[in-house]
Amino acid sequence: MKVIKYQKEIEEATKKFVSLLEKQLGRCDRMKEDKDFVVYSALDTIRIGVCGGDGIGPYITKEAARVLADLLKEEVEKGKVEFVPIDGLTIENRVACNQAIPDDVSAELKTCHVILKGPTTTPRAGDPWLNIESANVAMRKELDLFANVRPVKVPDKGID
Repeated sequence: MKVIKYQKEIEEATKKFVSLLEKQLGRCDRMKEDKDFVVYSALDTIRIGVCGGDGIGPYITKEAARVLADLLKEEVEKGKVEFVPIDGLTIENRVACNQAIPDDVSAELKTCHVILKGPTTTPRAGDPWLNIESANVAMRKELDLFANVRPVKVPDKGID
């Protein structure tokens, strides 16, 4: 049998990849079986959570929400769309709670159908912050999200 350079590393990587694939394929199976998916056109009101994050995040998110509210003006006036401010995803609060997403923030996020989220700080070595998981990674795991879609296109509104 030929000895392959880096055989041990390849085997370890293969094990990790197999584990990752098994988890994702299981997730796909659960999604196919889930009959409790949201039909947005059937909702009385679509709740859009507006979560500013930290740093420049609140400024960006405020303006993005303003533009979105203008685009959805008719739906907002009819009560079909509701904007829900969600605070508490700042690095200071996350560190104080020792959680990537504090429980109260997570509970609020889960009441929304859509989340408009600003940037959040992820602590790195040498930062003054406690080493906690990225809020983005935690949110994707907790809410079982699979995509961070950018840029957004809405052809019938002339947005490209």
